[in-house]
Amino acid sequence: MLPGYSQQISIEFGSTRIPIETYFTISIRLKGATLKEASIFPEIEGFQKSSRFSKKTTLKSGNNLLEEIHTQNYAALNEGTFVIKPFTMVVNGIPVKSPGTRVQVGPITEDENALETTAEVPPEVKNSTIKTPQSFLNLETSKKQVYMGEGLHVALYFYLLPSENGQLEFYNFLQQLPPLFKQMKQPNVWEEAFEQTEILPDSVQVSKVPYLRYKLYEAVYYPLNTQNLIFPALSLKMVKYTTAEDATFANEKRQSEIKEFTTEPESIQVKPLPAHPLRESVPVGLYRLDETIDRSLISLNQAVNYSFAVIGEGNIAGLPNPTLQNQAALEIYPPQIKENLLRQRERISGSKRFLYSIVPKAPGTFPLSRLLQFVYFDPVREQYDTLTSKLTLKVSGKINKDAAIETGITGDFYKLIETEDNALVSMHKFEKLKLYTNLIVLLLLIISVYIFLRNR
Repeated sequence: MLPGYSQQISIEFGSTRIPIETYFTISIRLKGATLKEASIFPEIEGFQKSSRFSKKTTLKSGNNLLEEIHTQNYAALNEGTFVIKPFTMVVNGIPVKSPGTRVQVGPITEDENALETTAEVPPEVKNSTIKTPQSFLNLETSKKQVYMGEGLHVALYFYLLPSENGQLEFYNFLQQLPPLFKQMKQPNVWEEAFEQTEILPDSVQVSKVPYLRYKLYEAVYYPLNTQNLIFPALSLKMVKYTTAEDATFANEKRQSEIKEFTTEPESIQVKPLPAHPLRESVPVGLYRLDETIDRSLISLNQAVNYSFAVIGEGNIAGLPNPTLQNQAALEIYPPQIKENLLRQRERISGSKRFLYSIVPKAPGTFPLSRLLQFVYFDPVREQYDTLTSKLTLKVSGKINKDAAIETGITGDFYKLIETEDNALVSMHKFEKLKLYTNLIVLLLLIISVYIFLRNR
């Protein structure tokens, strides 16, 4: 690959070791730009330039253009090794040089039934036997049955044949996805969707047939009850182009039609957990314990920080707080919770940490295993397990019975209690005082009126 000057334009070759029935390809790749004009692809000795060429546009989320690839196909005329000399193409007004390469063309594939074999097929691909290679839409699940609360990986893929790259393009892609996702939603699951900012293909094989696989959706579902998960048939519309015989590289004349791809319906069985008093609420997954404490030897009424972390694979975000056993000698404050999720390799893993503040109210030795317990169900071993602390808190000191009374109340106001008269005061005393005050005010008013009238 040789980049072209200031713009991100390059010339790329396809595989240089091919059987004679496979096309050799030369491509122009533009990053952050679209093709406006380009010189014709070169003629290669020993190859026939095909009338077919392809165009592929890859988009980021938000409909922002990421890159554009234009590919020319070449059919080998004979077996052998062919030298492609260095050449230059002018793309969008910029000359882009290629150093050339060597292409080795081998005999035709001997195994004519290779497309019908089921060997070496990725286990997640349902369409494991493809007699006639074709592009297809596929809904894939990691398991056919799960326990309630157990994680189920769900993904929607579109498999594109390389030979149809440029002939098939997404149609109203951003408008089609929301209805598809809505059909996949399950009413009784906790969904942890994988964030996807761009849709780029990866190369896979199905029954030894190479494909470009586009991931349209990925999530892990955690069933909240024993209701089975039902996925209906999902449909995606694509635009299929047919290139006219008189098309040229600069002026593509193509006829288009809408082609619909549909998945098969899917049903996943959800099994109840084995009998247990907590089976309706116990978390399911593969977990281990990580715990720390500031110090294991402290004095009475001295606070200590204790961290209890559940680490592993499962519905980390939905993990409940560990069960606290009542301990009259320990005062425990509600925990601070810190969560860390990791979405990768079709799994949800991470940790959920609970940070407790503990204040002992009595001396003694306190195994924290009596304080905290975390019960969960292991779907691999198909049995319940409990995470318990292995730490012990030792508290020294003596209980001060007057500690609760000595609250620090001091000052002149409280000293008045000793000298103040404790004789009872009648509640009616204040009513009589109010009556006498009113009479005096009335008398003063009468005197004022009398003086005013006399002066007139």
